[in-house]
Amino acid sequence: MLIISCRHSNNVLGPLDVVILTGQSNMSGLGDNAESQMYLSKDDFMKARTGIDGIYIFSCNDLSAINSGYDFVPFSEVTFGSGVKKHLFGPEIGFALECRKNKRSLVLIKYSAGGEPINFFLEGNDISQKIKTFFSCCLLELKNKGYTPNVRAVCWMHGETDCNELDDAQNYYKREKLFIELLRKTYSENLLFIDSMVTDMELWSAIVGVKLYPDLVNEAKEKIAQEDNKCFLIDSSGLTKVDGLHYNTPSTIELGRRFAREFLAHSEAGK
Repeated sequence: MLIISCRHSNNVLGPLDVVILTGQSNMSGLGDNAESQMYLSKDDFMKARTGIDGIYIFSCNDLSAINSGYDFVPFSEVTFGSGVKKHLFGPEIGFALECRKNKRSLVLIKYSAGGEPINFFLEGNDISQKIKTFFSCCLLELKNKGYTPNVRAVCWMHGETDCNELDDAQNYYKREKLFIELLRKTYSENLLFIDSMVTDMELWSAIVGVKLYPDLVNEAKEKIAQEDNKCFLIDSSGLTKVDGLHYNTPSTIELGRRFAREFLAHSEAGK
C-alpha cells in the first residue's frame, strides 16, 4: 500500500494548478540524465539537475502492475530521476522547462504503468482504484500544506499496447471516451485532456513479426479531439523511438515541451 505522510498546515496558501501526467512507459520515460546535456542549454541542464523552480512533482512509476510494486518519488521540485530508473527521466523535464519559460507555476502528478492497456486505467464505472488512490493522496498532501489544488489538465501518453490486438484498437475510442468522462466526473467538468498520437510502430511490428493497428488507435484519438473542444491531440511525428516503442532522450524532452505548449495555449498561458 502506498502511504504519503501528511501533516496539517494552518497556512492558507491559496489556489494551485495541478496537471496530471499519465500513461504507459513513454510517460515514465527513458530519457538519459547525462545524455540530455547534448540537447539542453547549460542553464536548462543545471535547472533539471538541481530543481526547476516553481514546478513541483509527485511521481509514481508502477511498471510492475501485477505485483503492485511502486517506485515513488515524493513531492519535490522537478528534477532528473522520475523515469523507470534514477538515471532516467520522462516528459516532465521538457514540460517543466517550457512552463517556467512562460513564467507558469504548478504541480505535476505523474503516474505511469508501462505496457498496460487502457483497461488497466479503468475499473468498473470509475478510473482505476490504484491510480485514483495515488492522485487522491497527492491532492490531500497539497491541501495539508495549505493549498487549494485545482486539477486543470490530464496529459495522456498511451496507446502502443492497444495497437497489438484488433479488438483493443477498435474499442480504443469507446474506452478513451469513458476514461475522459470519469476523469472529469472526479476532478472537473472543465478538465483539459491532452492526448498524443502513437507513431513509428512499423519498426516494432517488424521486430515482433505481427500486424499492429496504430492507425485505428490514432483515428480514435483524432475523432475525440474533433468532437470535444476540451480535448487536444499533439502531433508526435518527427520524434524518434530507439526500439520501435520508446522515445530517445531528445524526443522525450520535446514530447514534454509539446504537451506543455498545448496546455499553456488553452489554460491562460502566463498565469
